[in-house]
Amino acid sequence: MFVNQYRESLLNSVGLELDIKSAENNRLTLSDGRVVKDFLAQYGALPFGHNPDFAITEVSKFIENKEPIFFQPNIHKKVRLLAEMLAEQIDKEKYTHCTFTNSGAETVEAAIKFARLVTGRKSILSLNRSFHGKTYSALSATGSNRFKADFIYDDKLYEHVDSENLDEIKTKLESREFAAFIVEPVQGEGGMKVIPSDTLSSILQLCKANGTLSVFDEVQTGIGRLGAFCAATLYSLKPDVILFSKALGAGISPIGAMLYSDELYVSEFDKKHSSTFANNVLAATMGIAVIQHLAKDSGKALTHVQEVSNYVDECLEQLAAKYPTLFYWQGAGLMRGLEIQDSKAVSNIFINFSQRSGGLAYIICSFLLKHYGIFTMPLMSRPCSVRFEPPLNVAKEDIKAFFTAFDEVCKLVQNGRYDILFSHLIDLSVADLPPPSVSYPISRNSNVAQIKTPVPQLIEGKKFAFLIHTTSVNELAHSYCLSIKENYTPEQQKQLGNWITEVSAIDFNPDIAVEFGVESSTAYANGMLLFSPISPEDMMALSVKERTVLMKEYFDIAEKNGAEIVGLGAYTSVITNGGNSLVNNRQGRIVTNGNSLTAMAVVEGIRSMLAENASQQTLAVVGARGSVGRLSVTGLAHNFGRIILVSRPNKARILLSELTKALLSTVLKTHDIIQPDSVMDKMRKWLFKQNPGVTDACLLHQQVLEVIGTFGLEAIENYEQSLSQADFIVSATSEGKPFLNTRYLKDSAIIFDAARPFDFIRDGNHHVYEGGLVYQPEKVTYSDCNLIDVPAGVNLACLSETIAVALEQVSVHQSIGKSIDYNDALAIRDIARKHGFIPVQYAPKNQGERYEYVA
Repeated sequence: MFVNQYRESLLNSVGLELDIKSAENNRLTLSDGRVVKDFLAQYGALPFGHNPDFAITEVSKFIENKEPIFFQPNIHKKVRLLAEMLAEQIDKEKYTHCTFTNSGAETVEAAIKFARLVTGRKSILSLNRSFHGKTYSALSATGSNRFKADFIYDDKLYEHVDSENLDEIKTKLESREFAAFIVEPVQGEGGMKVIPSDTLSSILQLCKANGTLSVFDEVQTGIGRLGAFCAATLYSLKPDVILFSKALGAGISPIGAMLYSDELYVSEFDKKHSSTFANNVLAATMGIAVIQHLAKDSGKALTHVQEVSNYVDECLEQLAAKYPTLFYWQGAGLMRGLEIQDSKAVSNIFINFSQRSGGLAYIICSFLLKHYGIFTMPLMSRPCSVRFEPPLNVAKEDIKAFFTAFDEVCKLVQNGRYDILFSHLIDLSVADLPPPSVSYPISRNSNVAQIKTPVPQLIEGKKFAFLIHTTSVNELAHSYCLSIKENYTPEQQKQLGNWITEVSAIDFNPDIAVEFGVESSTAYANGMLLFSPISPEDMMALSVKERTVLMKEYFDIAEKNGAEIVGLGAYTSVITNGGNSLVNNRQGRIVTNGNSLTAMAVVEGIRSMLAENASQQTLAVVGARGSVGRLSVTGLAHNFGRIILVSRPNKARILLSELTKALLSTVLKTHDIIQPDSVMDKMRKWLFKQNPGVTDACLLHQQVLEVIGTFGLEAIENYEQSLSQADFIVSATSEGKPFLNTRYLKDSAIIFDAARPFDFIRDGNHHVYEGGLVYQPEKVTYSDCNLIDVPAGVNLACLSETIAVALEQVSVHQSIGKSIDYNDALAIRDIARKHGFIPVQYAPKNQGERYEYVA
């Protein structure tokens, strides 16, 4: 039975799932006897750690006295007392009304409802990067898209602004459309970003001047976390409404509270709003106990927070000075976000994606847990950020231990020691690796394409995004950084790859993997590779809804980063029916699936190997129903005298019919050269002989299908029988894994495998050529290792098609669907050639040896 399958699976996979036997203060005792220090404090909801003595004492007394917990519809005296005590902490004269709730999100919901009833307005304003909860209105007010999806939030009545842009805030508020402006004084999920006190003061003034209620969301900042009761008291500010939750329950009972002034009271709100479990006496008892504990001994608890916060500042400043280009932090009090960004890794797909997607933050947290007994979690709204949010009574010694451990993490990143950071994921002992002091570059390749700056004589093309994902564990290993490549055995690299693909089945959100620019003789363009770690098998297993969501996430990132053209790589084309489901994308991006240039690269690569007697040779094509296979058959029918379509059982007639139709649609209008005695030549001669006036060969489809075998085109349902007859083989299926072996083949057979992952098992008996490769206009790599294991200056045709059409500034979709017109594919090839993307040609290295690239 799952309670939250996604969360359970993710935490378990990264080693952050804890089996806790007991918990006290900030110590978690696990079932195996290990003791872990808690620096998360339930996202700030445990003000004095787990099971604080003062709270447990009050609970025991409560139970012993058999006090009522639920007392609705009456208001118990303890509930009223808690309301009074809350107001006294800020301004009991101003805040005369209190509404209790059960959580932070419910408190935000109450505030939005209240503001609308008070002002008679509907719209709500909040800050970008903010987080206000995951219920409908609270999520709508949230200024981050991380937790949003279609249909679960309101995108009409909620607007978001940057806290730095007071001019925009002023303009929006002066429209007098907004019921409330809700602000977190420190944006918890937003990376612990502190909103300056003068900005908060200006917001309050602008709200007051324009009839908008100012709302401080102090769900995380309230109840001592900043070294004061709340941000409002710290800055001596008095918003119209203040919201509390989390720490108010002492870590024992859920509770929330909304304070507001008498002048805002409307009876309609009280009539329309209530909550079954709010106003409960146990929660009020805990709230009272927390406030009393904060005030005890002349506010000793708050003084402690101030003192240890100063020590935290010292630790953070030391780290920032020690790692000035690597470590950044935000926050205040005991509410900090610690961010690591390895700028040296921006050209490495594996590490850069891990940083940007938040995956590396999870790994850092699990590393801290495994090696230092420290428990915390990422700040997922920032690329690679870790929370520091311990209980308010945290000891200075524990803070020192935390930052000593985090210093070690920074040192590992600075030294490129991702082999150590990732080692625990595959149970690899750190002792088996070089010492942490040994430094590694991310890569030894310095010939990496960089972002292009404007060049006066060159036209600026359109910005592009190319979609990629994990196609195989071997190719994933190809993208590893140097320390992992050199210090992990091949088996350990495979283990890490398997771990990554297992995790990606749980969380496969895409993000930017690398950014680069390309320059041709006439134009330049900048773009990015957008990566998801999901495997082909897991991508194909997605439901239609999940596929749609994944592609929307890809396109949202492309749009956010200014990409005008999106190219489909690997199975992103397969799950979108060759891009057909994306041509009306709401982001308005131009789509190309890359299959035209891939097929033409296969065609021209094979043609470069053909001798004079091509019409006497046999070509076998596996995957001929797909667009790459279909175009390859059409193109090579101009050359080969016999083509075998390798068919699935009971599908030969259908396959033959479809490919006959494809050839007929090309034969009379092809812009390509038809060689004598080729399949295409024999078909054209038959058409002219039987129907000399024909202009639409497709009308003769059924007649041609009956005699197609005489032209040299046939379909065979047996792989062994098909492949054993072939001189050349093209394979381009969407099988998702190697399934063909070479034991049936002629010794002289030449294989072009254009599938990703490959269709052919690399068994060493035959050399298998990578289908769909092109030379680039510059001899560079489009990351520090290229997408595949090929030399600098060579890359995949599908990626090259995306870049070429971006350089050409095309304004319509390209290569969409399975039935791409052959002349359209030739046009793509010509655009690519214009910009220096030329299909790789081959020549024999030595007589009798395999072919190599022609330089």
